[in-house]
Amino acid sequence: MPQRGIPAVWMRGGTSKGLMVRDEDLPPPGDERDAVVLEIMGSPDVGQIDGMGGGSSSTSKIITVKRSERPGVDVDFLFGQVAVRDPLVDWKPNSGNLTSAVCAYVVDEGLVPATEPETTFVLYNENTRTNIRATVPVVDGRAAVQGDVEVAGVPRPGARIINEYLDPVGKFRGKGVLPTGNPVDVVETPFGAVEATFVDAANLVMFVDAAYLEMDGAVLPAQVNSDDALLGKIEAVRSAGALHLGLIEPGAVAALASPILPLVSVISRAADYRTTQGTAVTAGELDFVARVFSLQRMHHAHPLTGLICTAVAGVTAGTVPNRLRGERSDSWVRVGHPKGVAAAEVRHRADGSVESVAVVRTARRLMAGEVYVRV
Repeated sequence: MPQRGIPAVWMRGGTSKGLMVRDEDLPPPGDERDAVVLEIMGSPDVGQIDGMGGGSSSTSKIITVKRSERPGVDVDFLFGQVAVRDPLVDWKPNSGNLTSAVCAYVVDEGLVPATEPETTFVLYNENTRTNIRATVPVVDGRAAVQGDVEVAGVPRPGARIINEYLDPVGKFRGKGVLPTGNPVDVVETPFGAVEATFVDAANLVMFVDAAYLEMDGAVLPAQVNSDDALLGKIEAVRSAGALHLGLIEPGAVAALASPILPLVSVISRAADYRTTQGTAVTAGELDFVARVFSLQRMHHAHPLTGLICTAVAGVTAGTVPNRLRGERSDSWVRVGHPKGVAAAEVRHRADGSVESVAVVRTARRLMAGEVYVRV
C-alpha cells in the first residue's frame, strides 16, 4: 500500500512543538482520524522513531484548523495530545503553548487578513469551548519571528504573541472556578489523605502542596522522571483526584480512562533554585514554585493552559497556590518552573468573576510540506 501525503506545517509554540493541519485534510473525528494521528506521530513507541513525535508530551501534539462559522470568531481549532507509549489521542484539553503557534499559522496561511504592525483576531478552541483573542505582530504579510520576548525554556527571543483567554472558567466541569465548590478538598489516596485544590480554568488541574508528597518543590525533571516510585505515587494521587472529580469510575485505571485530566501541579513556596540549564532563579522573582505532571512524567517546563489555571488558582482565596503565594495580591501571577519563570495576568469583572487571562508567548514555523502516512 503506497504512502499518502497530508499537507502540514511543523511549528514551535512556546515550549512545545506540534503539527498544524487543515481539518478537511484528516478523516472525520473518530477511530480513523486517531489511527492517522498515531501514525503521524509514531505512537505507541517510547522514542516515536517512525513518526514526527519527539518522545515527550511537549513534542507529540497535533492541531486541526478550519475557518469558523461562529459569530465573532475567525478560526476554529482542535488540539490532540498524542500519547507516546500508548495508542491514545486525547482531544479533551487544549495546549496553550501550541495555541501561540496556531496564531502564527493562521496569519501565514491567510486565514485572516494580515495587517501591519499587528493583526488581532479571535480563535475558538473546540476542546475547551473558549474564545481566545490573539494579537500577532506582522511583517511583510506574515507573522513576525524576530523580537525581544524571552520565554523560559526557549533558547532565543522572538516576536510577542499575546493570547487573551476570554471567560476561561468552568469549561470542563461547568461548575465555576472550583468544580468541587471548595478551595481545598481532602482526597483519600493509597498513601493517606492529601489536601488538594481542584481548579477549572483553561485546564483542569489538581494542586497539591509538595510537603504532602515529601517532595523537594524545586527538584528537576531528570531526577523525578527516573524515580519510578515517586512517579507512581504522583500518578496514584492523580488517579484519586480523577475519581474524586468523577472523571473515572471506581476501579478504572486513570492512565487509560483519563490519561491527561486532571493535571497534577505540585506547589511549594517561592525559593531560590537553579533551572535545568543551571540558571539561578531567586525567590523574589516568583509567587511560588510549580512542578506539573502530564502523561505520568514531570513536564520539562510548564503547560500554558496549566499556567492560566495556576494563575486563577493563585488569586482565588483559600486554594493551595493562594495560601503558598503569601502576601502578594496583584493581578500578575509568577510561577517558577524547571526552565525559569512564567507569568499570566488575571483580569476580573466588577463582580469579581474572572473575565480573562492574558499570556505572552513566541512561535515559529519550522517546516512546511507533507507528512506521510500508511493508513
